[in-house]
Amino acid sequence: MAIFLWLFQYISPITFILGAIYLLGDPSPVAIVLGVIAAIIGLIVGIIGWADTVPPRWFWIKSSMDLAGSRFMTAIGYAVQFFFLPAAIIGLLEYFG
Repeated sequence: MAIFLWLFQYISPITFILGAIYLLGDPSPVAIVLGVIAAIIGLIVGIIGWADTVPPRWFWIKSSMDLAGSRFMTAIGYAVQFFFLPAAIIGLLEYFG
């Protein structure tokens, strides 16, 4: 999971931009439905994979409330990034296909 998250941090800005460009145009309903499904998966990945992205020393200086808030925001961030992933793929397929 840590390797996937490490690779995804480099791929996600590209897919975020491409997906946003596609959704600003005339998006298909399939892209939006797949985006919502991917966002739910991203929420789960963000909750589960949060511990892989936090350095161990961070636990020493934060309270339990700060850790819980950060886990929530990390999960929301992954959900937003995953939402744009299907739109980016569909946009690339329409552009090159």
